[in-house]
Amino acid sequence: MPAMTPRLPRALEFALVFIGLPLLLAWQGEAMRRWLLPQILLIAALMLVTLWRDPSFDRRQLRLWPTRWQPCLTRIVLLLVLGGAAVLALALQFPQVEPFDFPRRHPAFWLLVMLLYPLVSVVAQELVFRVFLFHRYRGLFPAPWALVLASAAVFALAHAQLGNAVAPALSLVGGLLFAYTYARSRSLPLVVLEHGLWGDWLFTLGLGAYFYGGHL
Repeated sequence: MPAMTPRLPRALEFALVFIGLPLLLAWQGEAMRRWLLPQILLIAALMLVTLWRDPSFDRRQLRLWPTRWQPCLTRIVLLLVLGGAAVLALALQFPQVEPFDFPRRHPAFWLLVMLLYPLVSVVAQELVFRVFLFHRYRGLFPAPWALVLASAAVFALAHAQLGNAVAPALSLVGGLLFAYTYARSRSLPLVVLEHGLWGDWLFTLGLGAYFYGGHL
């Protein structure tokens, strides 16, 4: 039997945390779905502590705003406009979705979601699937594109717990965008902004129902 190398334990850890755990939670179904937000907050807290105690981690990534932020922001806005129109067209194909019904019927709650979703859920998700994953497992995926693909794939897999095909499919596309942004910038605030804008748009369109675990 070959000796254990530093890379093998890290690969096993990655498989357990980012593949095994999501599959287990998806298998549990409704029993764990209602605890979706507490799950991600707890996992993000544990990973933040791990990063904070890691001397090789550059803590500036947690607050860094890129020096050349204008091209990044231009790309984010352009993709949001073009992609947002495509997502609106997609939403119109779902008979159970009535676009913009959420802000019309529940404006106060909609505004609360628009504010709290990026600050609470998105920050936690990006800590897990971008900051932690990119730092801790960069040795497993030395090519930048491989790290982006791995981040997007496990991000989509984590959404399988929601019990529908729409959430993982959209999360795969979103995960590619967010992972690419983080790979280019290494900026948590920038990728939180991008993720938050997309998430708020999905909730506004009525597609947020596919991402809601029933925890409120």
